[in-house]
Amino acid sequence: MEQIRKDKVFNLPNCLTVLRIAFLPVVVWRFTVGDKLGALVFYLLAMLTDALDGILARRLNQITALGKLLDPLADKLSLLTLLYLFVVDGDIPFWVLCVELLREIAMVIGAAVALHWGIVVYALPIGKITTVCFVLSIVGRFVGLTAPADALLYVAVALSLVALVWYTVVLVGNKRQKAAEEK
Repeated sequence: MEQIRKDKVFNLPNCLTVLRIAFLPVVVWRFTVGDKLGALVFYLLAMLTDALDGILARRLNQITALGKLLDPLADKLSLLTLLYLFVVDGDIPFWVLCVELLREIAMVIGAAVALHWGIVVYALPIGKITTVCFVLSIVGRFVGLTAPADALLYVAVALSLVALVWYTVVLVGNKRQKAAEEK
């Protein structure tokens, strides 16, 4: 079980997460001016900081409450921003953005309910796999590999919906277990 530190919220992992969020306006700017290579470079830099922040937080024992809040926020902002850009560009169907936006809203509500119940629901491997599929789909779209990008996109959407159900089952199971322990 990981230990959440309450001190030193401005550590290297959290700074990397903030940097990832700061890269998003640059990605949007480069994308909207037609510099897709520049947008891709900054997107890849953002994804690199995503990988590094988690690794460093665990290795340096710098997991903080702020980091546990900022990291998923940065993930959601990154995904929804890139989906939005490709929807506006006509490369991704609008319904994909709608499904992911609604799923993210449901996940935030579920996290709030879990917090209210005093339950911690940890990240599941399916979430990591889904993220990798989305990232590969986005990168594939940037470099013009439309067919593989589309396939990965639809796999990622399906996995994200499976993950939503999985998290719901875990949350309900944890609630039942907690209620049984309290009796």
